[in-house]
Formats: sequence, C-alpha cells, structure tokens
Amino acid sequence: MKKLKIFTICALGLTTAVLTSCKEQGEEILSYTLNRNLSPVGLEANNVGETTADIRWTESAGATSYNIQVFADDSLSYNMEGTPAFTKTGVTEIPYAISGLFYDTKYTVYVQAITEGNEGRTSKWNGAYFRTSAKQFLKNPKPADIADRSVILTWEVEEGYDVSTIVIGNITHEITAEEKEAGKAVVEGLEPETAYTAYLYYNGKQCGNRNFTTIADLEGAILVHEGDDLADIIAAAEANSVLAVFPGTYLLNENDEGMTGAAKVNNTISIKGVYPTAQPVIKGRFELYAGAGLSISQVVLDGADNATTDQTFNYKEANIDYAALDVQSVEIKNYGKGICYGNMEKSIIEAITFNNCLIHDIECDGGDFFDIRKNYVKKVTFTKSTIYNCAQKRDFIRYDDASGNYTDAAPVIKVDQCTIDNCLNGADAKRLLYVRFVGNQIEWTNNIVSNTKAVYTNQSKTSTPTYTNNHYFNCSNANLFAPSNTEADPKVYWNGDVNGKNGADPKYKDAAKGDFTIGNEDVAKQKVGDPRWYTAQ
Repeated sequence: MKKLKIFTICALGLTTAVLTSCKEQGEEILSYTLNRNLSPVGLEANNVGETTADIRWTESAGATSYNIQVFADDSLSYNMEGTPAFTKTGVTEIPYAISGLFYDTKYTVYVQAITEGNEGRTSKWNGAYFRTSAKQFLKNPKPADIADRSVILTWEVEEGYDVSTIVIGNITHEITAEEKEAGKAVVEGLEPETAYTAYLYYNGKQCGNRNFTTIADLEGAILVHEGDDLADIIAAAEANSVLAVFPGTYLLNENDEGMTGAAKVNNTISIKGVYPTAQPVIKGRFELYAGAGLSISQVVLDGADNATTDQTFNYKEANIDYAALDVQSVEIKNYGKGICYGNMEKSIIEAITFNNCLIHDIECDGGDFFDIRKNYVKKVTFTKSTIYNCAQKRDFIRYDDASGNYTDAAPVIKVDQCTIDNCLNGADAKRLLYVRFVGNQIEWTNNIVSNTKAVYTNQSKTSTPTYTNNHYFNCSNANLFAPSNTEADPKVYWNGDVNGKNGADPKYKDAAKGDFTIGNEDVAKQKVGDPRWYTAQ
C-alpha cells in the first residue's frame, strides 16, 4: 500500500505546494520552485548616525535586486502611507547605505525582493524599526558653570536649528530669544550634590545631552578659597558648620620649613569639596578633640609634606564620647603611620566610615593602617573602596581589647566591596585582622584581596567573620582558608575564609598607576571588589 506525505509551505501568502513521494517506487523530490520571491528576512539597521544608516538583510533566493522605502514615524503597519523619506529601486548591494534622514527620528525601513523582467515574482514588503542619533549641539558645562542649585548651559548656535527647550529632570526651561542668540541659558531649581542629565530640544527633537553633578550645598556654608588658612577656619568652626572648599592646594599649619602639621577639629563639622571633578588637595592631618565628629567628602588628603608622618585622623582626648567620622569619596595617600588612630581611654566613637575612597601608599611605620588601641568604636566600615600599596610593616585593621573599660560593648567591623592589593608585604608581614576587643563581630564580604603575604589573623579573640563572595589572588599564606580552631596554640592561624579560594588573576588594567579595572571577565561577573572597577563589564 502506498503512503503519501504532504508538506505545506506558507510564506507570506504564497501558494501551497503539495509534494508526494512513493516509498515503494523510491521517488525523491530534490527541489521545488515558488511562484513568488520570499520577502527579505534578517532586516536590520546598523551604524545608525544622525542622518545615515546601513540597512542589512538576508538575500532572497531568486531575487535579482531589491526596492527600499523609508518612512518617518511609521507604525510598521505596512500601509506605507504618505511620502517616504527615502526611496531606492534596483538595489543590488548589501548592506545598503541610506542618507538624508533627520536626527533623533524613528524610522521604518521596508525592503522587497524583485526579479528583473518578472514582476509577478515581486515579494511582499518586510519592515524594521530604527532611530537616528540625536545631534550634540550642547557643550559640556565647565566646573565654574555648575552651582549647587543651578547650571549654566551653552550650545553651538547653528542656522536652521531654532532650539526651543532644555529639560533637566522634572524642570523644563523655555529658551528665550536672547538665550537662543547667545547660545547660553541658566537653569535653576536643582538640588545640591545631585547627578543630572540636561537635554536640549529643537522642534521636539533632541539635539544634545550632557551629564553633570551639582556641587555641594553652599547655602549657609563657609566658603573656603585657595590662599585661606584652612586649619584656622577648621579650628574656629562652630558646631554643625559646613566648610565648602574650592579647588586648590591647602597646607594645614605649615611651618617655616614648608612642612605641614594638623588641623584641630573642636566641634562636629563637615568639610566638602565644592566640585566633584576638581577636588581640592589638603596636605596635613586632622586631630579630633572635645567629642567632635567630622564628615569629609570630595577632597584629596595628601600626607606627603607631613612633618611628623602621623596618622590622617587622630583622636586626642580621653574620657569623652566622639561623634562619627564619615569619609566619603576621598583620596587618601602618603601618610606615614596610618589613616586612623585612637589611643584614648574610656572614649567611645560612634562610628568610623570610609566609603567610595581611594587609599594608597600608607607606609604604616610605627602604626597600623587602621589602629584602635584604647577607644571603643561602635562600628568600623570600609565599603566600595580601593586600598593598595599600604601597611607593608604593620596590620590592616588593629582593634585592641579595651573591653574592660566599656559596658555591653560589641564592636562591628564591616569590610564590603573593597579591592585590597599589594598590602602587608613587608619582611614581617602581619595580619589583615588583628582584632582582640571581646565581643567583636566581623563581616568580610564581596572583596578582592590580591598580592599579599598577610594571614587573616593569628588571634584567638578575633571572631570568625561572616564571609560571603570573596575572591583571592596570589595570597599564599595558608590560613586564608583555614577553619577556626579555638583549641590550638595561639601561634596557629585562625578563622580563615573557608569558602574563599586563591582564585584566578583579576588581570587589573594597570595596578601600578592605580587602575584596577578587572580584565578577567569571569572575575568581573562575580561582582567582587570596588564596584568602580567592574561596572563597565
């Protein structure tokens, strides 16, 4: 008995072909011919510019050329009503470059396949969307044009482009005739220390956009300019004062030999660099007295000319409680002993935080990198920071046991999303964690530690940290991965990251120049270390 196999082919309204085969007779159909060209498939626009685009598609079998039509703001309905913005017939080259378009406009491109001399084989149209790029008339605002609540924007004045509006967030600024002629406008109503994107429009089309961040809040702030005595201003500042520091270099308590000393912080104050992209450089140290707190951001702290090679921040009075030290978006470099020191009995510090910082070339000769001896700091936090070329002679975090002087003390230490490279590599390389304050709680998460001889700890009082998602490279000392053993001799290493591993090379872009962009894609996908180095992946 013969069996029939029926194959149905439907292609954009083409006729149905019914193919039969006779198994007993062994017939085989090797080819067939449709009575119309298939519509082009794989249609897309590449290299789209302000007025041009390259149109690419897959060749249709049997076609000798193609027709192209482009419509602006079309709905891809295939009605193809109105006047096309571009038309071309008899196209034989793929891809095909079209031009004469308008910027920042949505277009639909349609392509059909034709066969020369046989109109009946002309295919139906196939279409695809694309959008041309916006023009860039808008100029990058200069630092001096960016204020705390306003920005001055400028643009190229070009004949035929009558710019109409500027949009920043929920603010729409209608451009006046005078502003159009000058190519310049002031937009107000912004918020301090906020990232914005400004958009310039002409006839409803975007013709420029620029990103910027408003500066520190100047309302009620003490304005500090280069040449002012910053140390005197800090010492005299009343509680809750905000010091807005303009770009420049400031020497704290410079002596006759040109060496710097320390500024005395007597009240809880804030110090902010005015421009995030032009940070002032402050050379010298900070000493905290009388329970003062300090918030400091968007500056560079440089100890290169420090006369005593002391710590960046130093607590100087005992028997007193201090407000928080909050360090945000600060570069700290070239200090001799460390970045923070507390050796004052019966003195509680509310919190010490370093976030989004670059900290490097801290020698630690005579002190540890972070060094708390007799104070009680409730919470120590390092987050989203890069620390490199530091503590070659001492410990990374030292927190001695002064618990007998404090009631119900339970310090929390958190190190999260940090990149730590080439630290603790001296001849007597020591510990990442030298924490002996009874009741300590430690979180060590999402970090990269690379190129160090350090051990985690060799102290039985250092609690087992909460370890999560840490990556290590070239960290040779075994206790990085050793489990806790409270019965062992104190010389035996303790509390390593048993879930961590001495993993793959992150392939930093240029560590010698402070660029720790992760070149190893697999490591970047782990989302470990300072986020500034993997967010581009």
